[in-house]
Amino acid sequence: MAEGVTGQSLAGLFDVDLRSIQELARSGIVVSAGARGRFLLAPSVRNYVRHLREVAAGRQGNELNAIDEGARLKIAQRKNYDLKNSILEGSAIPYEAIAPAWARVVRAIRSAMLAVPGKARFRLQHLTPRDAEVIGEIIRDQLEAAPLTDQPPAINGDAHAAALAND
Repeated sequence: MAEGVTGQSLAGLFDVDLRSIQELARSGIVVSAGARGRFLLAPSVRNYVRHLREVAAGRQGNELNAIDEGARLKIAQRKNYDLKNSILEGSAIPYEAIAPAWARVVRAIRSAMLAVPGKARFRLQHLTPRDAEVIGEIIRDQLEAAPLTDQPPAINGDAHAAALAND
């Protein structure tokens, strides 16, 4: 009697098709029993469980997972097409065109906020000069803590780089 289990039995146990068992055998995960189409049960199950753990943990070694890589490529291509379409439609504004307007808006917000203590003291005449000074310190602290700079926030590097590369 032949030692081991058939590929079909192993496929049923792993809930995969026979072709997957053959691929797992080629990669060394499923252990051959020496006879064609027969596999050692315990070592094969142990290796398959380890393989699934590695896949779940994202540690598949240096092998490229074709499905994941294909999906990533399709996502990148979709983003690239969407960006190109928005440029062609005129709905995308170049980063360089936004920078001067952004700087004006930031300066206007900063000026308006720094004017609050004086305006508050004018409208609320019970405020002392010290009260206005404290309000001014609080506003300056908040402006410094806020990530407002004269430069617009960075654009997603992938999309921006793709747009520049295809100009």
